[in-house]
Amino acid sequence: MAVLLILAATPALAAVHHPSTSLTAKAQKVVALQSLEAERLVSYQMFVNKKDCWKKLQPIKLTQLAAQVYKLNETLPGAGIDVEDQKGYGSVMKDGFFEVDCVKDYMYNHGDAAGANKHEYEVGSTSGVSIVHYSMLVPKEDQQPMTSEVCFNFCRTVPDMLFFGLMAGRECYCAPFFKPMAGDSSKCDAVCEGNPTTMCGGMSKSSIFEMHFCDSTAEDLAKTAEKAGDFLSEAKPIGETAMEDAEKLQAAAETGQATFGNAGDTVMSDLMQSAKVFAGELTHNIEGAVKLGKELEKEVEDAKGMDGADFTDPEKMKKAEDLMKTMDEMLSKMEVAKDEAMKLHELARGTEYKDGELKKVDDEPLKQYTPIMYFVDKEYESMPSTCGGDTMKKPMLASSAQDCAAACDVEGIACAGFSYVDVKDAQDKVCFLFSKFKSVTYYTECKSFLQKPFAFLQIPPQATHAAIQKGNSTQEKIIGNSTQGMITGNSIQAKSKVGGDEGTMCYAKFASFTGMTLKPDPSGKCKACLKTADKAQRCFQ
Repeated sequence: MAVLLILAATPALAAVHHPSTSLTAKAQKVVALQSLEAERLVSYQMFVNKKDCWKKLQPIKLTQLAAQVYKLNETLPGAGIDVEDQKGYGSVMKDGFFEVDCVKDYMYNHGDAAGANKHEYEVGSTSGVSIVHYSMLVPKEDQQPMTSEVCFNFCRTVPDMLFFGLMAGRECYCAPFFKPMAGDSSKCDAVCEGNPTTMCGGMSKSSIFEMHFCDSTAEDLAKTAEKAGDFLSEAKPIGETAMEDAEKLQAAAETGQATFGNAGDTVMSDLMQSAKVFAGELTHNIEGAVKLGKELEKEVEDAKGMDGADFTDPEKMKKAEDLMKTMDEMLSKMEVAKDEAMKLHELARGTEYKDGELKKVDDEPLKQYTPIMYFVDKEYESMPSTCGGDTMKKPMLASSAQDCAAACDVEGIACAGFSYVDVKDAQDKVCFLFSKFKSVTYYTECKSFLQKPFAFLQIPPQATHAAIQKGNSTQEKIIGNSTQGMITGNSIQAKSKVGGDEGTMCYAKFASFTGMTLKPDPSGKCKACLKTADKAQRCFQ
């Protein structure tokens, strides 16, 4: 005998699903237990007897009523004893049991198809099962004074039975499941006939016991540990990448906020502050998931340390059951934490996960966008610019303006464009998506940026940042944070010298604004026009 922590159904449980007879006994146990809608942790005594596992007990002479049960089960398949396979007591399939509840059991009252309550039998049409009474199958001369051990030794040989119940100190029945129903305030205080120091139910309630399957502890523990280990192997690299990106976004936003704060660009400085806030949210989320992961790793190691343990030792069995319960609970929490972290990481990168990795941009979506100044004042379209307005999604960590364009494309016409920020003192770039533009600040003193050549040659704005074209076209080479144009033969060679690839620029979706102007309109009649367009006769860095 030992004390074991187990999961027990509360009296408030609703209907329990019935195990199918086409499943193995072990699978039926899982189905039955998973169907319980509520659980609570309780401490009860456990009885363990592994030495009889898989033994074939001696058949006994069946009572006439037992034969009727056999006939019933031949015509109505379900949990019970199959006459062709069992011929009486069958093989031992369970090695222990724990008490799980004291309830008025619906199955005792309405799940008896052949006994005294057969006129109240109600579960035939829904489950096709019946409880089996000890007194029905065992002749009086073979019956023993009732105890939980006597009832267990009988029910553990009956196929498909997962529980047994004791009533009135002497009644024993086996059940594939139990179902609490409304009852009175009485308790399970009826003394067992065979052991006056223990209780066998009450006059209206049943002491319910769950039976433990033979040789399942080691296998169940190993499978649970393997499942947890596989999950950690999959989730760990995702968490590491997300944390790295959160740190990059935080660093880039801090540098950007300082840079534009010094330049007097309060709109972009505030946007960088929002990027810092989001980076902190992402970091906090991942840190929580990482902490859970480390705790789960410890449980997995403890489980692996029990490999080869003798689970006939009640203390070791208790430890194994506790480990499995803890790992299952933590896996559920980790699944939620992983999903939340991935969703935030997708926002931070402006793309989705596919097969455990973020999808990469494999096209040139930036061709669909043009600097917003093209729609305000073409003379300054190639100048570095920042914009403000109604943001959408979250601040993004971008490898290039192509990433920003791809993220904006996903939102369709809801996304008007984006502000791509590449500051020379920051190792990474930041991007903000907009559903509506309200302001722009353009910097006229960043000398390295290409200016007049684009407007002079009337190059289509959507080609401003296109790939290299030969012949009578534009040849553009991206080198740094800005672009500088040089006429070479019949083409323009655009170069940049400081910072990143396309340079800090506010881009608008060309198709959404073609033929329009976004130049501020003092009359207020232009709904799409910007509120302000500030000319900064300086460089932001």
